[in-house]
Amino acid sequence: MWFRPFTNTPVRGLPLPLRDLRLAVGFLAGCLILYVLGGPRVMGGNLPAWQAVLPVLVLCGATAFRSTMPLAAVAVGTLTVGVQIAAGGGLGPLLVPLLVYTDLLYAAALYGAPWLCQVLQFGTIAATLATTVVLVLIRDRSEGVTVGVLVALVLVSPVWTAVLIRNHKERADAERQRAAQIDRLAELDRKTVLQTERTRMARELHDLVANHLSAIAIHSSAVLSLTEAQREKDGTAADDPVREALSVIRENSVQGLAEMRRMVVLLRSDRGEADDWDRPQLNALAALVEQARPAADAAALTLHTDIPETFPEVSSVIEVTAYRIVQEALTNVLKHASAGQVRIHCETGPEQLTISVDSPLARPDGRARQRPVARLTTGAGAGLAGMSERAALVGGTFDAGPDAGAPGRWRVRAVLPLAQDP
Repeated sequence: MWFRPFTNTPVRGLPLPLRDLRLAVGFLAGCLILYVLGGPRVMGGNLPAWQAVLPVLVLCGATAFRSTMPLAAVAVGTLTVGVQIAAGGGLGPLLVPLLVYTDLLYAAALYGAPWLCQVLQFGTIAATLATTVVLVLIRDRSEGVTVGVLVALVLVSPVWTAVLIRNHKERADAERQRAAQIDRLAELDRKTVLQTERTRMARELHDLVANHLSAIAIHSSAVLSLTEAQREKDGTAADDPVREALSVIRENSVQGLAEMRRMVVLLRSDRGEADDWDRPQLNALAALVEQARPAADAAALTLHTDIPETFPEVSSVIEVTAYRIVQEALTNVLKHASAGQVRIHCETGPEQLTISVDSPLARPDGRARQRPVARLTTGAGAGLAGMSERAALVGGTFDAGPDAGAPGRWRVRAVLPLAQDP
């Protein structure tokens, strides 16, 4: 093969073909300078100038393809040097061509196919030994050894230098591939551990929380059935506060159970958070408020909404975040707010979605509203922290606290971007 896989690898900012062309031009200019400075001895004595320069032109032309066509380049160079040696003329005319030829040998051993590299290794050693033996047998021993050393410097040295560099590159490539494989294995292990943890969490949610929610829904349904039968028997009024409270408990427990089951399915699946199946939507905010209205009426809270009928298209993560913030804010209102008006406001701008929930902090006479379950519903601030974390994860802002512009009121406000950052 004449082409290597890394033929077009950039070297020092230039592709290899362009770098080879620049090198060929540099060799040609340097050889011409040597010819001009060396005079007739370097030119080959009585040889015409074109005949002395022609081998250098051929070798420099082959240098332009030293990395893209290493086999052809070294073949042309070997043939050119061989013809010039056969033509005779001494060492002077061979000096400049041999300088270019050593680079062709180096490039062929570095960029050529593995078989070409092996051929050059053994071929240069064989040529050096053959030259040394022939000269020792035909001429003086010292001359043969001297010429053999020079031939080794010209042939063996560039080839084995390229072999060392080539082996270093192959080892570096192997290490990079091994490192990439280790990274892939580590990523697979991470995904396996993550999926195992998700499965464990799903099992715990199903075995603990979901079972309790199912029990609440079943018992509340049973009590509602008993109260309905008792009401029909006694002929009492249908607007029993206890029955309304039980209905709210049953409705919320059933919805919580559905949400829990959806979460269990999501944890046990290998799908990411980007899936759009059965997710809360902004268009469901009005229904969410209506669902909380019976509980608000029982707590003497009046819900006023300012929610658009339609919302612009946003990512599923933004929709879920906005829905959960409103849901948690309403839950906090039902648990902690005093009797009065609650305002739920949603506004969409060109680049952001603003959500605010305002509720009364205390009764008009300054006394806190008394609730039988106050000890059970007092929170530890985890809801506010969760809302703040949700807003921060999508690049939004969140604040909650007493409203400076309206004394005696508590305001929850979140500003979310309509487009989530990638």
